[in-house]
Order: sequence, then C-alpha cells, then structure tokens
Amino acid sequence: MLRTAVRVRWRKRIWRCPEPACARRTWTEVQPYATPRAKLTARATSWAVDALRHDDTTVSAIARHLGVAWDTCWSAIKADAQTRIAEPDRLKGIKTIGVDEHIWRPSKITSTDKAVTVMVDLTRDEHGCLQARLLDAVQGRSGKVYADWLTEHGVDVKVTVEHAALDRFRGYANAIRDELPDAVAVLDAFHVVKLAGQALDEVRRRVQQQTLHRRGHKDDPLYKVRRTLLTGDEHLTDRQRERLGRTPRRLSVYCTQADMQDMLTHSAGREPPHRFRCPPQQHRRRRSRNMKHDREQQQTEHLHRPRARVS
Repeated sequence: MLRTAVRVRWRKRIWRCPEPACARRTWTEVQPYATPRAKLTARATSWAVDALRHDDTTVSAIARHLGVAWDTCWSAIKADAQTRIAEPDRLKGIKTIGVDEHIWRPSKITSTDKAVTVMVDLTRDEHGCLQARLLDAVQGRSGKVYADWLTEHGVDVKVTVEHAALDRFRGYANAIRDELPDAVAVLDAFHVVKLAGQALDEVRRRVQQQTLHRRGHKDDPLYKVRRTLLTGDEHLTDRQRERLGRTPRRLSVYCTQADMQDMLTHSAGREPPHRFRCPPQQHRRRRSRNMKHDREQQQTEHLHRPRARVS
C-alpha cells in the first residue's frame, strides 16, 4: 500500500431501544478509530498533529500527503489539538516561561488584531538541554493580555515558575510583577545581544564623528567594518580579523563588544555569549538537510495510512 491512498467505508449500525420510556430511542455505534462525522482516522489525525508539533511542516503539506483537502485536514487537526490543549497536566512543572509578540498579519493599515502574544516553556530537562515548547498564542499585544492568560491558568503556572524571560516591552514586565511576584524577570538572550550590538554601533558612530566630523562614507575605515564589528569572534574569517587588527582604534572598539556581551551575560550567571548566536551558515545548511531527510523517512513510514470515511 506504499504511496497508495486507501479509502475505508464504514456502514454504521443504528441501534434502537424498544423501551417506550427511553428518552434517546436511537443511537449510532461509535468506534475508537474514527470519531463521529470524521473523514480521517484517529491514527492519521494524531500523526498530523504530531507532525505539526515536532516537524517543520505545514497543514497544506500534510493534506497533500494524506490526499484530502486543506479544510478537511485542518478540521481534524483543530479538533484533536483543542483536546490536547485542554489536558490539565499540560502546564504543570513549568520553571522557566518566555513571552514575546508575533506579527502574524503584516499590514500597512493599523490593526489591533495583527499581533499575538506567544508564551513558550523554556524549562530545561534533566540533562540541561533546552527544548522550547509552545504553550499558547493569544490575540493582542499588551500587558493585560499576558496577565489575563496567567490568571486564567491559575496556580499551576504561578507556583512553579521561577524565571520569566521577556523583551523590553514594559507591559509584559508589569504583568510579571503583578501575576508572578516570586519569579525573577530576565531579558531574553536575543535582546541581550541586540542591546550589546546597538551600544557598539553607537560607539562606532561617535568615534566616526569625533575623528572625521561627518557621517561614514563607503571609503571610511570604520564604515567598512560596521558589519564585521557585529560578527561573533568564532565566525570571523582570517581576512576579517586582519581588517579589524590593522589599527588599535578599531581593535579596541571590537574588544568593547566582547566586554559588553560578557558583562551583560556571562558575568550575570547566564550562558556565554557565543551560545546565543546562530550557528555558521554551513552548519545551518547541514542541519536543514538532516531535517529534510528525517521528514522524508517519516513520510515514507507514516504517511499514506488508511483513512476512514464515515457514512
């Protein structure tokens, strides 16, 4: 049956109660492999939801492999996902929680519903590895949205959370102060490095103005290395290192970046700065190829499973 779509037709039996006092009178048999009015089997639906959770895939790709329309696939996924979200143990044991906004509906027109607040579980496992887990996405971007979400989920979240990561938005900080008084609010890793880069760029511009009394031009030494100054030490090529080391002035400015990042992160008990940066391009390409190979293997093993049409 490899790469062959199988359609299962199930003629459901209708049961009738001969008791005149019965309020229901008739009912239809139910089987665990297919919910009422379902067009996909429970196994196919469970696989689709797991693929969205753990793989870099989309509903359109899953629907194409299952041989159904997008609406049919999404209806099954939505129902199963809502059941999983309602599980009471889903939010237990969270020690580190992160929050940030996401623009899911880009538009030039001002809109109140184009942003969502995203909550992520950043708790490390017993081996110290971070496996970020999406908890929820709520429409709106404000401190009240985050505070209402924390209040809605109650004690299960408030008692166990020890650290709360956020960006520079003051609304999220106010929500953490009011709803998570025992948690330590920390700036997330991305914004730590971003602040260090902004401070370094301001130093470069100030030195440019003090030495040449104008903005940078394409032939100015500091303007040529403006991107190189923001590159991590482990990502620098020999040519870039030579360019940075030509003058003591530029080398001292580069050392300022390392000092600032170390002061903001490593000395505060967080991870070293290099842990925050993206892997080199060749590593990202290799990881992308490995993920694609794993998805192809999973599709060969799990896709094209029998699907049921209930009639």
